[in-house]
Amino acid sequence: MLAVHRQFILPGHRGLHADVTVIPTGELEVNIKEKNNSLKAEFEDLYFFSSGKATDIVCRDPVSHDEVRWQLHMASDDARELAKMIESAEEEFEILMRDL
Repeated sequence: MLAVHRQFILPGHRGLHADVTVIPTGELEVNIKEKNNSLKAEFEDLYFFSSGKATDIVCRDPVSHDEVRWQLHMASDDARELAKMIESAEEEFEILMRDL
């Protein structure tokens, strides 16, 4: 069970790069390199909202689902790739737990 790391270029923000780490135990870490901004979330707190060629990834507060902790604007293709990475990590973790 390994964390998966990927770098994405954020649309609409000249030259901003998001270093994304998907951790199979159910965590996502995002670091915006140019802003030295670190974001963290549990998988179950993430919501994907697509509109055209862009997707907003929203991390909501686990207690008050109306409160947004952070939001990331990504290209839809990149967001789909991230969603697949999260899904694979969840499956990998589930298989590991079943085998124990």
